[in-house]
Amino acid sequence: MVSTSNDGIMSEYLIKYGLVKSSERGRPTDLLETLYISERFQAGDDLKSVRENYDHSVWNGVPTADIDRRLAALDDFMSELARNRAAMWGLN
Repeated sequence: MVSTSNDGIMSEYLIKYGLVKSSERGRPTDLLETLYISERFQAGDDLKSVRENYDHSVWNGVPTADIDRRLAALDDFMSELARNRAAMWGLN
């Protein structure tokens, strides 16, 4: 089932992020998509349209150091989101 609310979409990306992080195989395209979606979520954008219009070309010309910094911030954000969702879902 595909979520259409921002919270539902972000929950899907939280799960996707966990899968990417636990995978033995590198999945940089999934990681970059998750980074982009999470940044748009934090900015308050409508994730349904962001997800529908996402194109990997948004990363063209972005310096590697900037991506590395943003991925570190993504890890912090996803950890906090996971804690919040676990509490909300009564998994603590």
